[in-house]
Amino acid sequence: MDLISKKELLATTGISYGQLYRWKREKLIPEEWFLKRSSYTGQETFFPREQMLSRIEAILQAKDRYSLEELARILSPETASSVVRKGELEKIAEISSEMREAILHQSGQEAFALPQIALFAAVTSAVMSLGLDEPQANRLMKRAVSLVSRIQGVNTNCIVFVSEGEPHLVLLPNAGPAEFDGDIEIRQVYSIGETANRLKLKYQNQFFLNA
Repeated sequence: MDLISKKELLATTGISYGQLYRWKREKLIPEEWFLKRSSYTGQETFFPREQMLSRIEAILQAKDRYSLEELARILSPETASSVVRKGELEKIAEISSEMREAILHQSGQEAFALPQIALFAAVTSAVMSLGLDEPQANRLMKRAVSLVSRIQGVNTNCIVFVSEGEPHLVLLPNAGPAEFDGDIEIRQVYSIGETANRLKLKYQNQFFLNA
């Protein structure tokens, strides 16, 4: 697991020590993310990097629209039960038209759960971030659709890697380390849970009313 220290976290995000621990008390940040590790100065607090940075970004973007109590409810894993029908995918800006086309042509599903929607959004982001050409992008999207029925809830990471110049993806539990040989280059890591949270915050009135 890739970790970030508390000191680095505060410096990177610009939040204060007080904000961090208030959000912990308000259950916006899970207590199990506060990991004690030995260091040369004694014990230091670390966090899972991808999940923590994404969670803080989501909180900062939404804290002026919601109370802390509302945010805690929306970010709870229990509010991840809604589904989106395939005809409504075009309403989600985080899923590209090319990704939708791959979904509609390859998937036999009529509706998709939130973790599946988050996977499509993560792959769309990877395609844009990596600047993939059209054939590579289409192949990666088709690989994502082929895996969508296997995604195990929001406690999953989507890892995009390159092997011999070709992009691939793998789904792993959040706690599972990704160990590849030297010819594999990890390019992007997405927390499905945190991607799902950003979608809930943005689209709850349209799709995720349970939030």
